[in-house]
Amino acid sequence: MKKIAYLMLVLSSLLSISCEIEEVGTLNLLTEEIVNVSGERAIVMGRIVAFENIPVEDHGFYFAEEESFLEPMVVSLGATERPGRFVGEVSGLQLGRNYFVKAFVVRNGELIFGNVLSFETLNPSILRFEPLVQFGGGEITITGVNLADDTRVFFGDREAVVREVIFGFQVRVTVPPIATSISEQIRVVTSGVELLVETPFRYAVGKYTLLEEDALEGFSIIENIYFQREDRFFVGMGRDRSNRTTNGILGYENLVWEYDFGKGKWLETGFEARMQRRASDSHTGFVGGGIYQNTVSGPQIPNDNYWYFDGDDFQEIPSPPINMADGFGFEIQGQFYIAGGTLGVGSQVYRFDPATDSWEIRPNLPSNVDKGMVHFVYNDDLYWIDRDKNLFQYNPFTAQSSAISIYPSPMVEAVSDSGGFALVMGHKVFIGLYNNAREMWELDLETLDWGRKQNFAGDVRGVVAGAYAKDGLIYFLRSFAINPRTEFWEFDPEAF
Repeated sequence: MKKIAYLMLVLSSLLSISCEIEEVGTLNLLTEEIVNVSGERAIVMGRIVAFENIPVEDHGFYFAEEESFLEPMVVSLGATERPGRFVGEVSGLQLGRNYFVKAFVVRNGELIFGNVLSFETLNPSILRFEPLVQFGGGEITITGVNLADDTRVFFGDREAVVREVIFGFQVRVTVPPIATSISEQIRVVTSGVELLVETPFRYAVGKYTLLEEDALEGFSIIENIYFQREDRFFVGMGRDRSNRTTNGILGYENLVWEYDFGKGKWLETGFEARMQRRASDSHTGFVGGGIYQNTVSGPQIPNDNYWYFDGDDFQEIPSPPINMADGFGFEIQGQFYIAGGTLGVGSQVYRFDPATDSWEIRPNLPSNVDKGMVHFVYNDDLYWIDRDKNLFQYNPFTAQSSAISIYPSPMVEAVSDSGGFALVMGHKVFIGLYNNAREMWELDLETLDWGRKQNFAGDVRGVVAGAYAKDGLIYFLRSFAINPRTEFWEFDPEAF
């Protein structure tokens, strides 16, 4: 019984093979596998089955849209005498069509075919393009599926220059100059099929305007605080970058200025605190800490004065139980936080609650931070960019943090990793103008997409001394050591 069952199994296997292989003498031919299919190409594998070398004058594949193969496309691989697998590739196929293929050999002048397989070519599609924002004349890369060599790209109605089509899945394109809009719909035409890219392309735009060449009357302010209350801008404390003194005593460092939009000038407020610099600053009205130094060569004494501007006056608040200089300052839900800095533990966090008029220690940050790193608050979370360009998000209530993105500027680490500012407007934050750099970037905090803005048009040797937002515009101060001054600029992120 076992022998009968075995013979039946062998017979069944032979019958199955005979359905797929055409047998001629001692040579069997098999159309074995569709290896790969794209929109206009296909790769197919065949196999010559023999127990010895059998010379054939030609071998390859027939392709056709009809199973009758009346008008075939022939892929000839030439003569061979060795049995085994062989591979053929066909190009120039139509998108989204059904095709048939069969292997062939020519032996002793006789054309021999293998079994027939079928496949369907794919339709093209667009997956993404990057960067999402670019300058006119710059380059973007469109990534998709089954993009033909004849691919054309249009920005609106204007055709762009296609630099290269890479293996049917990437297209390098030169962006045409900006015309009448900062946003354009990209169209891709490949093998006669038109595809619309869902995400609009945006041009890198922005306009810088110098409002005052010497905003603080020759005072080049650094290591200062700045903050905004509604539409009111304030800057002060810190020190003069040129270290000017009166009878050996540093001057002006205890002043605070406010910008008067009506007069178009920065004016002294009359508030004079004990001279302090490198203080923590929420940029919303809470300031304090840092160091006190009344002469250029005098000792640097920790300063424990803290203040809050309530809209009318500066109110003194209790000192925290620690000394902090160069620390983060930020406000969340009406409470003032100070963190990190260059005194003591660079990751410590304390919180001041105006309701109880007291400070309490909070969980440490996951790493050391200082005022040289840009930081900001969005939706009650703290964000900062470290010196490895990582953007961190920190929840002050759960103490959970994570790195959520990378600052895309090549400037950090290569040129400078300190200075600059981060300013939130709606669900976007504008980050840039690190020391010695012209770059400005826009980050969408809902999608975490980065976009370039126009480079800063002024002198890059300045240091950012303040940043503010009003009516969709950004205002910033920059101080200079050479030809000491503090410039005041306006930036329209959507103008061109």
